[in-house]
Amino acid sequence: MLDNSQLPLRVGIVGTPGYVQADSTIPTEQIIETIGENTGNLAFQYAVASHIASTKHYVSWDSSDPAWVREVCDILVYPAANAINPRRDHTQRADFIEAVDLPCVVVGLGAQAPELGSEVKLNKGSERWLKVLAERSHSIGVRGEYTADVLARIGIQNTLVLGCPSHLINPLPTLGEVLEKKFYHSQLQKLVVPAGSPEKKSLKRVEQKLIGWLRSYNGMYVCQAPPQLISLARNGEDEVSKEWLNQFRRYLLPTLSYYTQPRSKFVSFIKQHFRIFFNVEEWLEFLTSFDLSLGTRMHGSSLATQSATPAICIYHDSRTRELCRTLAIPHVSVNQFLSVRNIKELIDSVCFDGKSFDQNRIKLAHQYKELLIKSGISTSDRLNLLADVKQREHFEIGTSRT
Repeated sequence: MLDNSQLPLRVGIVGTPGYVQADSTIPTEQIIETIGENTGNLAFQYAVASHIASTKHYVSWDSSDPAWVREVCDILVYPAANAINPRRDHTQRADFIEAVDLPCVVVGLGAQAPELGSEVKLNKGSERWLKVLAERSHSIGVRGEYTADVLARIGIQNTLVLGCPSHLINPLPTLGEVLEKKFYHSQLQKLVVPAGSPEKKSLKRVEQKLIGWLRSYNGMYVCQAPPQLISLARNGEDEVSKEWLNQFRRYLLPTLSYYTQPRSKFVSFIKQHFRIFFNVEEWLEFLTSFDLSLGTRMHGSSLATQSATPAICIYHDSRTRELCRTLAIPHVSVNQFLSVRNIKELIDSVCFDGKSFDQNRIKLAHQYKELLIKSGISTSDRLNLLADVKQREHFEIGTSRT
C-alpha cells in the first residue's frame, strides 16, 4: 500500500486528458481505438484529469510498456466505466496491473446488467483483474450500491459509492439551484438528444420518438457510439456500408422511404442534426446553448448538467439507472418515456430538487477528494471549490465498505 512520504506523487491516468486528435485526415476507426469505443469515456477521463494537480502521465492498457509506467509514475488512477461486464475478459488488464505493480485509485466503476439486482457472472480473467486492483487500492470508487454488492460477492469489500467524476466537473456549489430554475421555468426552444444505440432493438421506439421531438424543437443529436454512427456524424459516409446505413435509417427514420426518396435525404438529415465530439471542453460549450437534454446516453446527460443545461436520462439497464440514482439526475424508464404524450408531460412526471442535488454533489465531491488525498494525490482548485463547501445537511450517499 502507498507510503505518503513519497509525495509529491507522479500520477499515471489510464486513458486520455479528455480529448484526442481527430482531424478529418484521421480514420474513425483509429480515433475509436484511442478513446475506447465510446466518446462518453472522454467525459470521466477529462473530469479526473481536471481534478488532479499532481504531475500527470497518460497510460494505455494496450500500448504502454509496464517498465516505462513504473519509471515515470508512482501511482495509477483508473477512471472506469461499466467494466464489470460478463461479456468481457480482462485478463490482459490484470497482467498489466501486476506487471506495473503500483498503488491504484479506481473511480466510476460500474456493473453491466439488464437491470439492478441481476446476477453478474464474471469470467476468471475479469475477476482476477478486479481483485488485483482492489489489492492495490485504499477503496474502489463505484457507481452505486448495486456495483458494490456485485464486488462483495467476489470478496471485494473495500468499495466506496462515489458515482462518476464527470458529475463534478462544474465547481459551482449551487449548480442544482440553477438547473431547477431552468428545468421548471424556462421555455423550451432547443432540445439536445444524447443517444444512438442502433444495436439495441429495445430502444427503437424510444429513438424514433426522440427524433420526432428533435425535429419539433430545433434539436441536435449527439452520438457517442457505435463507429458507423460516429463516421456519419463526422461526414465519413464512405466509411459506412449501404447495408448498415439503410438498416440505421429503418431504425431511426422509417418514414423516410428508401425507395421513394434518395439515400442522400437521410444522409442530409444526419449532417444537419448529428454531432460528435472528441474534446470535452468543446462538448460542454456546445451544450450550453440548449434548454433541455433528453436521451439514453448517461455521460451525454451528465455533461449537459455540468454545462448548466437541465437533463432527463432515459435509463435502460443497470448502469444507467444506478448512476442516475447516485448522482440524482432526473431519469425515467423506457416505458415511462413512451407513455407520455409531450415534453411538458415528461417534465411534470419527474421531480428535481436543486438543493438536494447540490448537497448530494458536495458530499460525493468531498468523499472523492478524501480518497485522492488518502492515496497521496494532490487535488486541483476545481475539485476543492466544490469538495470543501460546508454542508448544510448530512446525506448518507457515499457509504464506505472498507
